Amino acid sequence: MEKKEPKFEDYFKIVKHKLPYWEELPEIDLYMDQVIALMEKYLYFHKTDEDTKIITNSMINNYVKLGIMPAPVKKKYSREHIAYLIIICSLKQALPISDIKDLIEIRVKRTSIEETLNFFSDLYDSVYNTIIAIGKKYSLRNSNDDELFSDTALFMAIGSNGSKYIASQIADLNKKVKK
Repeated sequence: MEKKEPKFEDYFKIVKHKLPYWEELPEIDLYMDQVIALMEKYLYFHKTDEDTKIITNSMINNYVKLGIMPAPVKKKYSREHIAYLIIICSLKQALPISDIKDLIEIRVKRTSIEETLNFFSDLYDSVYNTIIAIGKKYSLRNSNDDELFSDTALFMAIGSNGSKYIASQIADLNKKVKK
């Protein structure tokens, strides 16, 4: 069987993913191993390889100890816990955990964890779609798939680094405003 070479336009079809909204989270409380399996399902796209762990027991316990999320009740985790974990795990690649804690606290104080997750999922989807649209527009300047793949990878990496830097600068300003 002949191996099919990927076409550039196929890339933008397969990378689409979204974060769940509050109403999509399980209504029943879960044990730690169930939470980990659910987070792997929700955030599979954060994996860089098969061995990458999205979340572990130790990570969850540390988030509770650090006060980033509430403690489980009788070793069970509710929708509220899942919402915190989705936000934490989505942001930990870009921001220090102390900044994530601050940003979640500010948002939850103004609204609720339910509204915070829904806002976060909406924002994530909007940003993701914007990045893809910019990537497509930029990529159309090139003539062949080899250039498209490499130039788009460069564009996305540079955008990621720039966004991470700007996010850290804004989080630092946020800390100064809070003092």
